[in-house]
Amino acid sequence: MTARLTLAAATLAGCAAAALGADVVILKDGFVIQGNVRKEMTSTFDKATGRDIPMVKANGFDMIDEGAKLTIFSTHAKQLGAISPDVKLRPAMKAYEMPFPGRKANNPLPAGATIKTGEYNAKWIRTLTVAVSGAAPERVDQQITYMDPYFIYMVSATHLWRLTYRTAEWDPKLVRKLLLMHPDIAEPDGRCDPAKRVALAKFMLDAGWLQIAKDEVDRLKKDFTGEMGKDTKEQHEKLLKEIDQQTAELVVREAELALAAGRYKYAAELLAAFPEKTAGPKEVARLARVAADLKASQERYDTARRLLRGLIDEATGLPALNARIAAAGGPALATWQPPKNTPGLTLDLAAAAEQVAAELHPDSALRIETFITLGLQDERQRRDGAARTKTPDQLLASAVSGWAKGKNGATPKPENAMTLWRTREAVLAYQRAEALNDRTAVLGAYKKNISLSIDEIAQMISLLPPANAEDLDHRTGTPVELGATKDTGIYRRTTLPVFGHALGLDYLVRVPPEYHHGRQYPVLIVLSTPGIRNEDMIASLIPQADKNGYILVVPEWTGQFGKGWEWKGEDHVWVTAVLRDVVRHFTVDNDRVFMTGVGDGANMAMDVGMSHPDLFAGVIPMGPIPDWRNLFIAYWQNAQKLPFYVVTGEQTGEGISNLRLIYEKWMPRGYPSLMSVYKGRGVEWFAGEVPSVFDWMGRKTRVNGTATLALGNGAAARQAWAMLRDTDTRFYWLQAQGIEPGRLGGAVVPATMIGDVRGNNLVDLRAEKVKHVTIWLSSEMIDWTKPIRVQINGSLPDGYPRVGRKLEPNLEILLEDYYERGDRRTLFLNKLELDVRNR
Repeated sequence: MTARLTLAAATLAGCAAAALGADVVILKDGFVIQGNVRKEMTSTFDKATGRDIPMVKANGFDMIDEGAKLTIFSTHAKQLGAISPDVKLRPAMKAYEMPFPGRKANNPLPAGATIKTGEYNAKWIRTLTVAVSGAAPERVDQQITYMDPYFIYMVSATHLWRLTYRTAEWDPKLVRKLLLMHPDIAEPDGRCDPAKRVALAKFMLDAGWLQIAKDEVDRLKKDFTGEMGKDTKEQHEKLLKEIDQQTAELVVREAELALAAGRYKYAAELLAAFPEKTAGPKEVARLARVAADLKASQERYDTARRLLRGLIDEATGLPALNARIAAAGGPALATWQPPKNTPGLTLDLAAAAEQVAAELHPDSALRIETFITLGLQDERQRRDGAARTKTPDQLLASAVSGWAKGKNGATPKPENAMTLWRTREAVLAYQRAEALNDRTAVLGAYKKNISLSIDEIAQMISLLPPANAEDLDHRTGTPVELGATKDTGIYRRTTLPVFGHALGLDYLVRVPPEYHHGRQYPVLIVLSTPGIRNEDMIASLIPQADKNGYILVVPEWTGQFGKGWEWKGEDHVWVTAVLRDVVRHFTVDNDRVFMTGVGDGANMAMDVGMSHPDLFAGVIPMGPIPDWRNLFIAYWQNAQKLPFYVVTGEQTGEGISNLRLIYEKWMPRGYPSLMSVYKGRGVEWFAGEVPSVFDWMGRKTRVNGTATLALGNGAAARQAWAMLRDTDTRFYWLQAQGIEPGRLGGAVVPATMIGDVRGNNLVDLRAEKVKHVTIWLSSEMIDWTKPIRVQINGSLPDGYPRVGRKLEPNLEILLEDYYERGDRRTLFLNKLELDVRNR
């Protein structure tokens, strides 16, 4: 097997032309890939004809050649066919080529570091000087032979090397310089040629550099004052219309993303900047939808705040206080006391409502829609002089209960509302208590005074703010600068002590603009590699993270041990403990936690992801070299529910070979994974993939609930969870203790377990090389009114009743598991701990 994933029929010319392909693959989540769809080919020698006969490779991949890269996908996940008019694809693009003069030599690519990079000449040729260990530096010639707005193709006349880039990865100034050297664009006499200037601006526009295209148009207007020819004038006018259209499209797309990311101020600014006069009807309609959604959400939020403020003031006598402050100034606040006849319950409701007002966000105002309806009705009644049907206490109760339990949990009964609120406060106090004894005391005090169903408590947990919400006006941690930029929004924080790390673990965190604790945000955990600063890693992702509303988290693991990732399970805490700390301080959407990394950070991402798949909605390793022999030969099956988007280069040697072994397991089984392989590239950060990665992540949520029970129908379609280390033993609702993996003939033999919940409350498990199993039970997994029956490896567990065991939801188990994992979305109400009889 070669180390490169290439097509047998590929040639230099064929690869360069691939971007012209019009095939489209739409994955089931709507993610679109465009290029030339192919099957991986091989060849066999036909003795009769003396020729190599091409044929589809037996274990070959389905792939799409996008020019710069090959993207491997599973036919189980594709929808190949017509495109919705709303799906924007790359249009036909003008390409610029340089003739390749031919090879000077067929040397293999040297294994060394580039120490000098020459400038491109007029033929788009440059020379790299590579330092080779134990030998004189080696010169490598490179030539760009093809450039279009989507990708750039390069070959070497001296070495067997081709290289591709997304055009967007390059500096626009360099691309412009190269184009101005090309005969089709160059102005050798220095006189402005409007046709060439229009072509240059068109290239920049198609490459996605809208402002640079506008600059080219302005430059043309300044440099050329004559009359354009008919064809040039038509192209110029067409270009101006395209610029107007793309400007409108950009504003609409940014506004849609801003609204989805909870950036209401920015969305309003974009609406005001929309070029309505030059926009097309589709863009106008899209913007109208954004404007309507923005207005509805903002009005709901503003109305809720206004009603809350008025009712709190009425209930506590604050209108009188406001009058005193107006007359006597701020000192009146220090001496204010609520009216003596104000009931304690009213004051408690008002205090809770103040907290609701502080946590309220336009995205979450629907939780108190009942309160808004009742509050507006109360306003009308007072305005019309009619009798009020609800007291201020009842109105505040509907707000407090709706906020605590959700829209359907709203009640106008003050006592019931305060029961919900005090339960919420008790759960938060439990989360804040670091010592088990303190948590036990919180739970004991709660049980003495309040009785609420565990189902209701679980419902409330999904809506909780962070237990130790960060003060956004007075941030903790150390601000991190980026070059001369001081106000970056990046802070260095430290977790609580972790086993083996008494001082905690350092990490960088950055929240998106307009972040608010009252809405949940997706998280992208970013893992750097030795040699790349953590600050540079986070900086490269800020534009897209801000646009899509992601919290960025960078564990500072590099340099803490060895030279790179050492494949040790105990080091997973650099992700798991850091994520837990982020959840303590910021409002995280646990169903949308992603992880990416480069180099050793990509290795770490693959290891942590397949060891703890239940934590993530997707993993995006860039340039990994996975350890197949000792780990992924077993762990590949742990990704059966976890999407991977691997980006790599074909020059990674063992990396691409081992990835192939993994994907040969994944693709036939329909695992939700992609792999993009850049031609001629090695282990590096693929900046051109970042927008696509965020698009892909935006379509993913973590698999949870009953969807985790089986991969497909029938035992043949399912794989067991594999375990080689004591740190990697919990998968969704199953957990193992006392695993005994081994080796057979030098190959690893993992401990395994698999389970499903069948009819009549039967939990059917299989486990090998495992001593004990814990079954975590969520609210929807079983019928809690019936006994739970269990079989492990076809037998009844020792001491377990044949008729089953009926369990009740257990508050202590719910709260302690929530404390340990910080997962607001996947909650377990009880558990079964069983011994396993291994065969």
